[in-house]
Amino acid sequence: MTHRSLLARVTAWPPLLRIAVWAAAIVAAAFVAMVAVYLLGIPPADFLHRARNTLLLLALGGVLLLMLADPRPASDYGVAVGPHWRRQVLLGFSIGAGFFAGYHLLAWWTGAIVVTAGDVSPYAWFSALFSGLIAFPLAGAELVMFGGYFLGSLRQRHSRIVSVAVPAAAFSILGLLDSTTQWNLQAVPLAVGTFLVAALLGLVRLRTGSLPLPVGILAGAIFVRRLFRRTALFGAQATSPLADWLAPQGDPRQAPVFWIALAAAAVVVWVVLRKYGDAAPDSSIDASFKRIFPFSSPQALAPLDRWIVPLVHARCRIDPPYVFRFLSTLVGSALNTVLSLPERLLVHPLLRHRVPDPVFIVGVHRSGTTHLHNLLALDPNLVAPKNYQVFNPHGFLTTGWLLTMLFGPLLTLRRPIDAVKMHAFSAQEEEFAIAGLCAQNPYWGFVFPRNVAHYDRFIFPERMTPPERLNWKRAYLLFLRKLTCFARRRPVLKSPYNTARVAVLREMFSRAKFIHIYRHPHAVYVSNMHMCREGNVLFQLHDPDEGDSFQTRLLDNYRDQEDSFYAAAATLPQGAMAEVRFEDLERDPVGEVRRLYAQLGLDFNPAFAERLTRYVESVAGYKKNRFRPLPEDVRQKIDAAMGPYLARWGYASTGAETGRRAA
Repeated sequence: MTHRSLLARVTAWPPLLRIAVWAAAIVAAAFVAMVAVYLLGIPPADFLHRARNTLLLLALGGVLLLMLADPRPASDYGVAVGPHWRRQVLLGFSIGAGFFAGYHLLAWWTGAIVVTAGDVSPYAWFSALFSGLIAFPLAGAELVMFGGYFLGSLRQRHSRIVSVAVPAAAFSILGLLDSTTQWNLQAVPLAVGTFLVAALLGLVRLRTGSLPLPVGILAGAIFVRRLFRRTALFGAQATSPLADWLAPQGDPRQAPVFWIALAAAAVVVWVVLRKYGDAAPDSSIDASFKRIFPFSSPQALAPLDRWIVPLVHARCRIDPPYVFRFLSTLVGSALNTVLSLPERLLVHPLLRHRVPDPVFIVGVHRSGTTHLHNLLALDPNLVAPKNYQVFNPHGFLTTGWLLTMLFGPLLTLRRPIDAVKMHAFSAQEEEFAIAGLCAQNPYWGFVFPRNVAHYDRFIFPERMTPPERLNWKRAYLLFLRKLTCFARRRPVLKSPYNTARVAVLREMFSRAKFIHIYRHPHAVYVSNMHMCREGNVLFQLHDPDEGDSFQTRLLDNYRDQEDSFYAAAATLPQGAMAEVRFEDLERDPVGEVRRLYAQLGLDFNPAFAERLTRYVESVAGYKKNRFRPLPEDVRQKIDAAMGPYLARWGYASTGAETGRRAA
């Protein structure tokens, strides 16, 4: 049974059973880790506190895997960011921080706690602020699990009480890991406090329909708590008769008064829910959120020395909204610079084997290359690059598994441009890997869009200088040698920009096969415009130039790539090239793949046929994006640029369905 079919079966289980299995897996992981630290001589008393972030990451990864296999969109579980997310997060942060800080002041005023901080060093304040800022991703990760997927899954089949109480109980157990409190009866008050926090946040999530407001509330509370704890601003006052009621051991979460306040707030939200009902889930991810999302750079794991040339060429221009993305990228890059160094120094020089001649899927962006690649990647005779390989091309053979564990959950998502499912082990285009291996790659233009003119040269080999072309070929060959190091099978590769590189790829691999996929140019155009708005913004470190950008260059590059392809295709021997219309592939994927294999002389074996059939059935419910009809002036512009190909491919210039629907 494949991991896909296993996950599909798990997501078909009742929600309570899914949560029980998830919890059992986390407990098992914690037990294994406990045994490991015991064997290594680490004091067991320190384990729970130190292992919190690791276990949280494992827990989040498990939830994201379940979400990946679940046919329902993540927005059904409140995992969405609507247009008012800033206001909701700031409001929530103010509520959470204000309540937690106000409660401390009340406890201090009544003598339940005392101010203990003396001369706190600037470093201590900086450390406290940095630790507090981690509250935002921490709160987001926790609520994606407990207030998002688990609560949403339970709400589909159970009452509000069950759907809120079960995730809150799981949250309270995991919350104990953030304390040095031992797992005995002394931990009960802390568990009660964290349970009430999670229950209140769950009720707020049901009322708002999404996570920004409860994330802000939790982040505000965590921020203040970490700030006070790191600076030792407050301490316990055991002699006060109110200490046990307001802050036992200096921790308000264990106090009965704290519980009463949370319970009262939960009752208020419950009454509102009873009157107005659950809010409908928001299905959008606002573009302004994508601009500031920090963990989305495709070159985040490229070593620091690979960043030098693009950064210098961009004159280190980073726009303010992207500063946190740049900083998180530098952290990931610095980490992988160290981790991948042995592989770069020792493994790279040893790779000298001949790469089996690949099967190249070519066709411009948004022509259906991903769909075709996913189909051919099911062939057991072929090997396709995986996400964890292309985003870490320097280290995936040796130390890459460490980063896969850390960053894998970020790849367990749906693509922001078309909701296609992806995860760390799904097929991916090798173009991202080449960008990580050398600066001669157009995808650096996605990161630094004001330099698009410079990076667009690398779409076309003839526009590179001889040293640039040689460096690009070396990087390409290195990645394919690493890809086939253990699996000496024929690679199946897809890069839209390879549409213009058929001639040079043929020089490198004399028996390569090429499959060209094309689609109505109107659909390609409108889908690329959508990709720029919804996808490219996740990569960039500064805003593009409105007069010279991917959008303004699209039609010229589209036509030039197709011109280059057909010029090179005319020199290919029979059986080396085949073509397919996207619309035909969409209508009959198994039949079209069978035809392509026959035309190229590839083995269409029974195992492949069975995998294809299962995969096609699994994506039968996928819905493409829907767009408005193209304006007349835009349609005429596309027809002027792509007129010869409209005729060659047999498309009408009106584009029938193209303006309405395009993936």
